Amino acid sequence: MEIFFYIARTKPMIIMLQKRFFYTILFLLGFLNLSLHAQQSNPFYCHYGNFKTDAKEKLFFRLENLNFAKNDEYKGEFVKGATYIGYIATPKIVYYPTDDLRIEAGIRLQKYSGLAEYPNSEPVFSIHYQASDKFSLILGTLNQDNNHHLHEALFEPERFFTDRAENGLQALFKSERLDFDTWINWEQFIFENDPFQEVFTFGLTAGLRLISSESSHSLTIPLQVLFTHRGGEIDSSDSFKQTIGHFGTGLAYSKAYDHSFLKKINVEAFVFLFNDNSSIKEFAYGRGKGFNFRIGAETKHSNLKLGYWIGDKFNSSRGSAFFQSMSVINNDYIKKRREIVTAKYRIQKSIAKGIILGGQVDTYLDMNSNHDFSYATSLFVKINGEFFLKKLDWK
Repeated sequence: MEIFFYIARTKPMIIMLQKRFFYTILFLLGFLNLSLHAQQSNPFYCHYGNFKTDAKEKLFFRLENLNFAKNDEYKGEFVKGATYIGYIATPKIVYYPTDDLRIEAGIRLQKYSGLAEYPNSEPVFSIHYQASDKFSLILGTLNQDNNHHLHEALFEPERFFTDRAENGLQALFKSERLDFDTWINWEQFIFENDPFQEVFTFGLTAGLRLISSESSHSLTIPLQVLFTHRGGEIDSSDSFKQTIGHFGTGLAYSKAYDHSFLKKINVEAFVFLFNDNSSIKEFAYGRGKGFNFRIGAETKHSNLKLGYWIGDKFNSSRGSAFFQSMSVINNDYIKKRREIVTAKYRIQKSIAKGIILGGQVDTYLDMNSNHDFSYATSLFVKINGEFFLKKLDWK
């Protein structure tokens, strides 16, 4: 009941948006030729290879690569700007010993321009068991495509190319009515008497389709759960334990169009809850809420999302700093209530099979303090490709 009360209470706030917001939307619609999109999917953050069902005892070479140049021009007291230029290249060997099992082994090379070292570079290894056409299990290096479709308030998109690869356990399910992705990313392992704590993340994202996927209309109930934990029983660290929970749900509607310049329109409404169950609270508030409304659509090569965020004592252990009530720059700078207008435009084009070139512009208008306007510009090249090497008997 608390969630529905919060939606009802924030509805008048959304209706009474300042005229500046509407003028900005009208300008963007005209300038960007109505190329809107509200889905979470970002093609540049998708690299995991499809499971082949007819590749028994076949060996492949696969390359997953993302070249990126992202410039964050951020203003205000909540987040600092930064520039990232570099690449993440993951060459790997892929082998199918049976029709329902895949083994991958390789190395993930993370390189920033101007830095001689390869920070966070590491070997990758995974076992993918395709139990059926709907269910699969992954152990080792995980499928973290599109950051598991988590909302940026829960998970900062930049983590795709700044963090290390996720490793742990993952289960995926996909059917006509239900999709879900649940995983444990074990970020820090400890031995007995280690002077630091273990760290892991548990997540679940799901979508329940209320209308058949065969229809041009789609109505979905999304669910997002993210828990982060820092602690342990055998370490010698005197740090306190931290457990942060995030929950999100709402309603998403989309309409697809055939033989039209406009391919899809989309409307989404999300409610998020934040809860700090740590022994000592690190955030200014132990509980918080957030509401996000987004509209959009897409064309063949471009899309844009428009959104409005209202946060009340909301924080996140992995999310974007823009949506939080406590600054990541200065923990003493706190704003109980946050209101953010967002607009995100992306354009992409396939220049060869498995190669996509594109760019993105993200904008954030802080409606609370000094109406700080922040933006980020990005350029990406994604390469995903593989070729058959030989057939090897599994003995």
